[in-house]
Amino acid sequence: MTDPYEADVIVVGSGFGGAVAAARLAQAGFSVIVVERGRRWRPGDFPRRPRLEDGWLWEVGQGLYDIRWLGRMGSVHGAGWGGGSLVYANVFARPYEGALDESWPAHLRREALDPYYDLAAYMMGVAPVGDDPRTGQPPARTKLVERLIQEMTMSEATVRPNLAVTFGDPETWRPNAHGVPRRGCAFVGECVIGCNHGAKNTLDNTYLAVAERCGARAVTDAEVRRVETRDGGYAVIASTPSDPGAAQREWFVRRVVLAAGAVATTELLLRCRDVHRTLPGLSRQLGHGFSGNGDFLTLAELRDNHDDMTTGPTITTNTVLDVPEGRRSVWFQVQDGAFPPPLHTLFDTVLPARAARAWWRRKVRRTTPRHIFTVLAMGRDSGNGTLRLDRSGRAGLSWRNRWQGHLYRSQTRVGPLLARLLHARLYLPVTWSLLRRTITVHALGGVRPGRDITTGVVDEAGEVHGYPGLFVMDGSVLPAATGVNPSATILAAAERSVETVIRRSGRPGWRAPEWHSVSRAEVPEDAAFAFMSERHASTKGDGIVFAERMSTRGNEHPRVVMTLRAEIPGLDRFLADPARPVSMRGVIEVEGLTSRADVTGTLSLFPRGRQEAMSYTLRFHDADGLPWQVRGVKTVRSRAPMALLAGLTNLHTEIVPDDTASGEGRRCVLSIGSRDLVRLGASLTGTGFTRARRLRVLLRFASFFAASAIRR
Repeated sequence: MTDPYEADVIVVGSGFGGAVAAARLAQAGFSVIVVERGRRWRPGDFPRRPRLEDGWLWEVGQGLYDIRWLGRMGSVHGAGWGGGSLVYANVFARPYEGALDESWPAHLRREALDPYYDLAAYMMGVAPVGDDPRTGQPPARTKLVERLIQEMTMSEATVRPNLAVTFGDPETWRPNAHGVPRRGCAFVGECVIGCNHGAKNTLDNTYLAVAERCGARAVTDAEVRRVETRDGGYAVIASTPSDPGAAQREWFVRRVVLAAGAVATTELLLRCRDVHRTLPGLSRQLGHGFSGNGDFLTLAELRDNHDDMTTGPTITTNTVLDVPEGRRSVWFQVQDGAFPPPLHTLFDTVLPARAARAWWRRKVRRTTPRHIFTVLAMGRDSGNGTLRLDRSGRAGLSWRNRWQGHLYRSQTRVGPLLARLLHARLYLPVTWSLLRRTITVHALGGVRPGRDITTGVVDEAGEVHGYPGLFVMDGSVLPAATGVNPSATILAAAERSVETVIRRSGRPGWRAPEWHSVSRAEVPEDAAFAFMSERHASTKGDGIVFAERMSTRGNEHPRVVMTLRAEIPGLDRFLADPARPVSMRGVIEVEGLTSRADVTGTLSLFPRGRQEAMSYTLRFHDADGLPWQVRGVKTVRSRAPMALLAGLTNLHTEIVPDDTASGEGRRCVLSIGSRDLVRLGASLTGTGFTRARRLRVLLRFASFFAASAIRR
């Protein structure tokens, strides 16, 4: 009997999920058709001339970018064989497990996906940015950001992320792990407008190359309009974008994998349920849980730095930030980004609206494009958007956006801080400054997973509830913002899903052939998140710094002068610790030992359960390099005002050799004089992110200090 099916599987879309599905299914022996609405793009094909007709927009000749306006949010998508990989910034990052909330099911958490992240990292050939082969130095943006963060004593918060880019000799072609010729990055900063050089490890050079080598058939210039059940399988109907008058194409297959991206996949399923009624039993959860991944873009114009900010891959650094907003904290990531000069020229030429054109020329065009770079922030948005069809059958977005405001306010607050630190002028994009519309390049959600049709659209393998053989494997199945660039998570989730599908089909032990070459990949972002998580805990409640100077009186010997800077990083942790520790750092002069030595240690400030009001333990080295300890206490013996003041300003001190040294100790009383007491009070400073938070922590600390002193 003749097999009526044209293929075992049709994959709709060739982006991150579709490419994985196509490769693995073809490797497992399935006959596969991959349907892609866009064209093939090869090095040298990507647009550069400042004309929209050169291939920039999908709406103008099926170009590279498809920009969808979903109500109050715009969504940017890549169009072509390789999907979003053609125009993304190459970042391969994993979400931090500690930042994933309860909306993430077990099969999408780090423990389940980490092996598949490693597999995807191998497939994509990831590595952190290296040195520019022309200069032998890191890109100027990389050095700028790393220097800035180091000056902020937050160097651990910044990493160089893994990038799906080939580094090395930019003139030599050599095969990648899949036999596709690649050459080293030329550091021209044009990743997000398509790599004309041949260094970007896009899906057409990785997973899709594997799929085609194993027999998958590519069909481009075909946009799927409808999916319907038919005779135990599925009919997939598509139109031809380049020729709207052409007859529709149709395929009859056993299984369908939808992987057109979060917006397009959700829109297609909504049309099949509500317009065509070919899939009427789809879950009512369809369309819910949409997220823009907290994307927020800012332009930075350097005022006094003449280095070329456009060199290198598009993104070279990733910084994790935790910014207080109101009484809560909002964490997100900030990445540097090259702003390619061809885009600068294009915007200057084609911006149609008078207001937009005036904004661009007044704010940005007056400076050289090589002194401009972008600041891209990503974070956890509310993830409660809902995609619905409008009257024309196109997806529109509704969103309860109050929570979202906390994230956007925090991201915009960082702008002035960066402007000061970078000596830069920062501009919000015209879509935000004029229209209050955000732009996402990382649309997620809409086809959330769940245990049954009442809680989700698909199961953990991506199979649609109620429709056996219909699967979804793209960003639409992620239940919330990843808070990092999501491509790696889409790849890893698709790897796990398609492996499950293949095993369910009668191949229980099947594994991807590349597993034998996979090793544990570096995860630089985990260290940054861990550092920031600890910093968040240690600074919770905001902090206090102050300076104090103490010295022996008059002609008392030995003459001792100690100047210290005290820091409480976070008042919550400080108050919860019975020892009430305060970090101390400064300099000490001790007659006969040292004229000036660094001294560090801890002050226990009103320690719980102890008689003394304050207890100091400090260490320094004398002029001969020998170690010494300073041990001192302040004791309040009476609540009478003068006695209380005396107890808090006189430190009964022993200066003794450390355990490993020998020598005689010194005893003395160090006092805070009236002038030094005034200076101490004036030095009290809150370290909160906003003025209100700084004032609040000062009042809270003052209340604690006064109550503790009186109780003593």
